[in-house]
Formats: sequence, C-alpha cells, structure tokens
Amino acid sequence: MSAVPKCVYICSAGHSGSTLLDLVLGSHSRIESLGEISFLPQNLAINLKCSCGKPVRECEVWKAIVARLSERFGTDLMRDPYALQMGNHLRAFVTVDRAFQTPLFLMRRRLILGLNYLRYRFGWEFLAPLVRPTDRGLANNFAVYDAARAVMQVDTVVDSSKSYLKAVGLYRHDPQAVRVILLTRDGRGVLYSNMKRQRERAKSVTEWVHQYERALALFGRHIDPAHLLQVKYEDLAADPPRELERICRFIGLPFEPGMLDFSSVPHHSTDGNDIRFLRTSEIRLDTKWRQGLSAEDLRYFERRAGALNRKLGYS
Repeated sequence: MSAVPKCVYICSAGHSGSTLLDLVLGSHSRIESLGEISFLPQNLAINLKCSCGKPVRECEVWKAIVARLSERFGTDLMRDPYALQMGNHLRAFVTVDRAFQTPLFLMRRRLILGLNYLRYRFGWEFLAPLVRPTDRGLANNFAVYDAARAVMQVDTVVDSSKSYLKAVGLYRHDPQAVRVILLTRDGRGVLYSNMKRQRERAKSVTEWVHQYERALALFGRHIDPAHLLQVKYEDLAADPPRELERICRFIGLPFEPGMLDFSSVPHHSTDGNDIRFLRTSEIRLDTKWRQGLSAEDLRYFERRAGALNRKLGYS
C-alpha cells in the first residue's frame, strides 16, 4: 500500500484554524478538502452551500460523489440522505435540521459517544455491540473518502470534523489509510473567540480542556506516534511555507508553493467556517486575545487550563 494516506484527519477545538488548514491542504494537486464531512447527510437534506458557491445538491462534484455512493449502497441518497449514516455527530451553533436532530437523537448520541469514549479509553471491547452505529458510520466515512478520491482524482482527502473519537475510530478501522493532525491554538485565543460570540466563559474553557485532555489520552493509547502530528495554528500563521513543508512530509507528499494561494483553487467542502467562501488567501496571525481578555479572564483560564496549555507548548 502506498505510504500516502487516503485521509488526513484534523482534530481540534473550535476556532483553532481547522477550516483554514483544511483549505490550504486541499489546494495541493493530490489532496482535496472535504471540510467537516461528518455532517454530509444533514447538509444534503437541507441543501447547504458548497464552498464552490452552489447548493450542494446542484454541485456537479457532489452529484457525482452521491451517485457513486447511491450505487454502492443501493439507495437514492439524494432522496434519503440519512440512509448514509456517518456517525453520531451533531451541529451545535450553525444551521440544524431540527426534524432529524431531535431531543431523542441528542440523548442517544450522547449515550453512544460516552460509551465509545469508555471503550477507547479503557479497552472495554465488551461495549462494542452497544456502539455498532458508530462503527457502521466509520465504514461509511471510508466509502465517502473513496468516492470523493475517485471523482476528484486525488490520492488523499482532508476531513476536518474535529472529533477525537472519530479520529481514533477511523485510525483503528484502517491505520495505514489515516494520518491524524492534532491542531492546537493557544487556549486563551480560543476562549476569546468564544467570548466574542457570547459563549459562557466556564463552558468554553471546560470544553477546550476536555477536547485536548481526552484527545491526548486516547491518541497515546491508539495512534502510532509516526502517524500523528501536532500543528500549532500560530506556527502555520507565522510561517506558512515552513509549516506546510513539515505537514506535507508527514503526509508523504512534496510541498507545493501553490498551496499558499488557496483561494484561487476550487474547493468543494460542504461544511466548516465561512472563510471557505472568502476570495483572499491571506493568512494572518490573530492574537487579539492579548488585548481582549481581562486580567480576571486570564486568571480564570490559568486556574482551569494553564497546565494543559503549557503541555501543548504555550507559555
């Protein structure tokens, strides 16, 4: 098997630059960006806009991918998108299909994800029969990757769905086909981004801590260190060519300078931050948190998350 993986998976907290990294990597001639592909069935159901500018159901690329998948699964996925079960993920802050994401769905989702965490964290494989929907979803993700690679004529796709559980599940499913990037940003910057959006300080810090504490614990247990790379948003923004050369070496492909002009390359991600619609390739280091967070905010973060922030390489 080629050393080049089928999928590069980006795991991160929100507001850490995952969409930016996804688009830049997807500008390589042999890589394509898929965005947060976990939400593909919902995006088809409510016909969200592809980053090419067309509604996803009218995008020629996605029509071809869905046609391949429909043939593979023996059902019309344009008619019934949720027949393509991609795992138990949900939207929290953007457009939501309330007809599907019901309170019962949310309850089942939390239960299955909790059981999956226990299974991965402690090796409790006796829980596997209870989380079969997740395992089926992982296999379906690979079917999407294969269809997208064939239609887009690339070797590798980028999935920026963020979830550490999905990262571990994909890797366990096919270790040689997956490479995992743990994308980090100074937690104080993430806190400031969330507070600007009126998110509660305590909840923001708690979620950031949970994301990386659990990711580090699970990755250390399940992922070969040679297949895992930490990338700091700050390093990517400060010196894009150098950091992209390092990432490309990790993937097994040569760096292409054209990746830096990512807005000039057509992309077809169906989910992610709205920067996927921008027509600029500028990469700017955002350190507004240094002026925006109060002294009390900084003390609160230090008490709750300072040790983890330093463990991730932030002083």
